[in-house]
Amino acid sequence: MRITGLRARTASIPVKAPTRHSYGSPGYYSRTIVEVSTDEGITGLGETYGTVSADSFAALVPILVGEDPLNLERIRLQISQRGYISRQPMLSSPIEQACLDISGKRFGVPVHQLIGGKVRDRVPVAAYLFYRYGDAAGQGAIESPEEMVAHARELVDEHGFSSLKLKGGVHEPEHEALTLEALRAAFGANDFKLRFDPNAIWSPATAIRIGERIRGLELEYYEDPAWGLKGLQAVGRKVAMPIATNMAVIEFEQLGAAVELGAIDVILSDPWYWGGIVHTKVLDAVAKHLGLAVGMHSGIEFGVGLATMLHTAISMPNLVHAIDSHYHHLTDDVIRVPFKYEDGCMAPADVPGLGVELDEDKMQRYVEVNQELRRGVLPGHATEDYYSYPTDPTRPDWYPIVPMW
Repeated sequence: MRITGLRARTASIPVKAPTRHSYGSPGYYSRTIVEVSTDEGITGLGETYGTVSADSFAALVPILVGEDPLNLERIRLQISQRGYISRQPMLSSPIEQACLDISGKRFGVPVHQLIGGKVRDRVPVAAYLFYRYGDAAGQGAIESPEEMVAHARELVDEHGFSSLKLKGGVHEPEHEALTLEALRAAFGANDFKLRFDPNAIWSPATAIRIGERIRGLELEYYEDPAWGLKGLQAVGRKVAMPIATNMAVIEFEQLGAAVELGAIDVILSDPWYWGGIVHTKVLDAVAKHLGLAVGMHSGIEFGVGLATMLHTAISMPNLVHAIDSHYHHLTDDVIRVPFKYEDGCMAPADVPGLGVELDEDKMQRYVEVNQELRRGVLPGHATEDYYSYPTDPTRPDWYPIVPMW
């Protein structure tokens, strides 16, 4: 079996209400979907960040055409040698996903069977909680601690979550501490896990001060409370709670330094940042021997990306934390059968490959939405809004700044 072609398209799906964090306030999530075709008529799907444009994949066609999709390391190596920009794992990861999807379909097994098999039957998912603006009708804004608690109750009642994650870096630190305190009061530590992510926007001094205040809330972990390894090290030395990251350590080269500094306790894996499914499994194995717990970061994924995460997560022995997901914020998907939560968990389909198919009508619709966002023709949206992180409309002159020591 040989690869015969590649197609890449970027789509944008509206979310239920604009989600806020330190980098902006997206009202749409954008992702690039990749389709790899073969001479046996089997097509594999992959997905990556919407900031990786469809045009970025054009240079990869000469590498891929004529290649056996089973040669994952050869393909990854060749992509990484095509120049600096192609070294980025967010470009090679969707190709690997598609090749594994092809191989699973060719041999009649799910992707998780190709990478070691299941170690659990389903994957726990955390309820991702965001401060947010109102929807198109002006309803559903979440700013106060009381509004966040009400929103969390709705998600728990609807999807059965038992882990909650608050995204911070939006309001004054004390306001976000009040929100965490309200969440813990409403959702007791015996039944619900709680994690907090200020998105690396605080100075170490602020992160320590707030960390001391919330240490009695029994957080599962404190994620990226300050910028960089030295910032995390400083916070971890002063605050008695696990420190997690998906920002300071996103590749193997940074992992050794993080361990030497004692900067982190939890590493948040990711099939994109870490170079694909296979290398994420390598991270899972290595982390155990470095004394690190493992979770999984979410990248505003659509159904193809979520399938990738689930196949990977269900086969990771050392994944001890519920994975993150933005999926419940989407209004739609580009796959024929969207995923559903059951008791706060999800599972990949036990069918060959990734187990998802594109809904071509929806795919084309949201490709057109992305193009409209790029042209700035959607009412109330600038051309920058097709990116993952457009400027927060109430803070147009505000941009994240690396805090000074």
